[in-house]
Amino acid sequence: MRLAFTSDLHTDVHAANRQVWQEMVAILRDVQPDVFLCCGDVAADARQFGLTLFALEGLGCPKLLVPGNHDVWIQNSDWVHRGITSQHKYYRLLPALCREAGFHPLWLEPYVLGGVAFCGSMGWYDYSLRNHALDGQISRQDYRRKRFQKQRWNDGRFVHWRAAQGEEAGMRCLNDKALTAHMVQELTQQLHRARQLASRLIVATHMLPFQAMMRYSQEAERDYFAAFMGSVLFGDLLQSIPEVEVVLSGHTHRQLSVQIGPILTQTSPVGYPRQWQGQTPLAVARQRLSVLDIA
Repeated sequence: MRLAFTSDLHTDVHAANRQVWQEMVAILRDVQPDVFLCCGDVAADARQFGLTLFALEGLGCPKLLVPGNHDVWIQNSDWVHRGITSQHKYYRLLPALCREAGFHPLWLEPYVLGGVAFCGSMGWYDYSLRNHALDGQISRQDYRRKRFQKQRWNDGRFVHWRAAQGEEAGMRCLNDKALTAHMVQELTQQLHRARQLASRLIVATHMLPFQAMMRYSQEAERDYFAAFMGSVLFGDLLQSIPEVEVVLSGHTHRQLSVQIGPILTQTSPVGYPRQWQGQTPLAVARQRLSVLDIA
C-alpha cells in the first residue's frame, strides 16, 4: 500500500501556498498512491477549503482528511452572533465540503482498506506538551488566556467551541482541557470500532500526541507555543492499542520522523513561505509530500 500524506497547506494564507498545492496535485497524479491523507490546516476560509480539496477531484484513490485548528476558526463575527460555532464547522460544514469533493471525513468514522483501518482526530491541547522547565516563567494563566508578553495564540480569537447544549451552557466556551478530553473520548471510541474491522491501524491527528516529537529552544517567548502543540493523552491512548502501527500528524510545521516503541510517527507539513528557507514551491511540494510504502 502506497500512502501519500501532507498537512498544513494553508492555501488561504499566501499565493505561494496555493502554488505548492498545485505542484503537489501534479505530483500525486504521477505517483498514483493507493491512499492520500491530509492531516489538517487546509484553510480557515470555508470556500478556499472546498476549492483546495476539489483540486484532487481527478485522483482515483481514497482521499482521507482530518481538520486542523485553523480549519475550525470562525473569523467572521457575524457567524458567531448567528450561532455558527467551531463545532458547526467540525461536525457539519467541513464534513459536507469533504464529501462533496470526494474526501472521507476521517475524524467522524474510520476508513478500511484491505486489512488496514485508518482513524483520525483533529486532537487538541491541554498544555501537557509545554516546556516544563519554563513553568517558573510562564503561568497556566498565560496559556489559558493565549497571550504571553508580545506573543499571541490566535485560537483564543477565532476558535468558538461552545460548552454542551443547554440553558446553563449558554455561550460559554469549552476550555482546552475539556475539549482535549472530548477529542480523546471520540478517538477512543473510533479506535475500538476500527479494531473490530481490521488487524492494523494507521492514525491521523492534526495535533502532536507524543512528547518525543517536541523540540524546545529554552527561550520563553518561543517555547510558549509548545503548550498548544497537542497532548500526551493522545499518545497514552495510541500506545494502549497494540494494533496502532503508524501515526501521522501535522501542526508543528516541522518535518520529522520518530519511532516510539512499535509506533512510527511522522509529520510532513507545508507551513508558511517564511519557513521554506528560500526553496521554490516545487521544491517544497516535493519535500513535503511524503510517500510511505506500507508492507
